[in-house]
Amino acid sequence: MIKALIVEDELPARKKLKKYIENYHEPVTIVEEFETAEEILQFLETATDIDLIFSDIELRDGNVFEAYKKLNIQTPIIFITAYNQFWMHAFETSGIEYLLKPYSYERFEKAVDKYSSLKNSMMVGKNESVLQKLETYLTSQTKELPKTYQDFIAVKSSQYTYFLKIEEVVYFQADYGIVVAYDEHNKKHILNQSSLKVLEEMINPSMFFKINRSELLNRNYIEKISRYTKNIVAINLKNSETVLKTSQNKTAEFTKWLGI
Repeated sequence: MIKALIVEDELPARKKLKKYIENYHEPVTIVEEFETAEEILQFLETATDIDLIFSDIELRDGNVFEAYKKLNIQTPIIFITAYNQFWMHAFETSGIEYLLKPYSYERFEKAVDKYSSLKNSMMVGKNESVLQKLETYLTSQTKELPKTYQDFIAVKSSQYTYFLKIEEVVYFQADYGIVVAYDEHNKKHILNQSSLKVLEEMINPSMFFKINRSELLNRNYIEKISRYTKNIVAINLKNSETVLKTSQNKTAEFTKWLGI
C-alpha cells in the first residue's frame, strides 16, 4: 500500500486526481490533503512515514518549491501542474515525474508505476539507502532531459481555470504588467504570467517570435509583411484587421527567423 499526500488548491483538479488514485491497480491511501504551501510545510516538519506526494506547484499562498527546499524534502514527488517552466526545478528536488494539466489516466498510471518500479528496484543493498539511489537516478535523468515546450496555457479566473491551446494563440501582448493572449477568434485572455519573458521559456521559439518589447507573434497567423519604415516591418494577420510592427532592433532578426 502507498501512503500519499495531495497538495492541490483547485477542487476540480483534486477530485480528478482522487478519482485516478481510486482506479489505480495498487492500493493508495490518501493520508492528508493540503491547499497551501504553509500547510504542507507544517505537516512535513513532523511527518516521516509518507511514501509519495502528488503536488501542484503554484498554490494560493505561493510556489510550493520554497516549502520543499526549507525541509530538504526527501519523499518522492509527482508534480502535477499547468505550467511547463518549472520542470527543471521539479527534478532538482525529489520529483520523479512531471504531469502537465490536462493529463490522462494513462499518464497518471505511468507516473505512479514509475514510483513503484523505482522503489522495488532500489530496495537492494545494505549500505546505500533508497533515497540515495533515487537521488543518483534523478541526477542522471535530469542531465538527459530534452527541452520541452507547453501545449496549453492555464488561464485562471475567480471561479475556474480553463486551458488555452498555445497553437491557437495569434499573439501575446504585455502592457503595464498585464499579459494577454489573443486567439484566432480575436478573443482576449488575461493570463497569470507577469511578463513575456516567462512565456518565452514556456513556448516553442520556432513558433513564436518577440517582434518588439511587448508582443510575441505566432508565425502561423502571419498573412503578409511589408516595409513600414526603413527599419520597421508591418505585419498583417490572417482574418484580422490588426497590424503589428517590429521594433527597429528586431526587424533583421525577425526576417531571418522567417527565412527571408
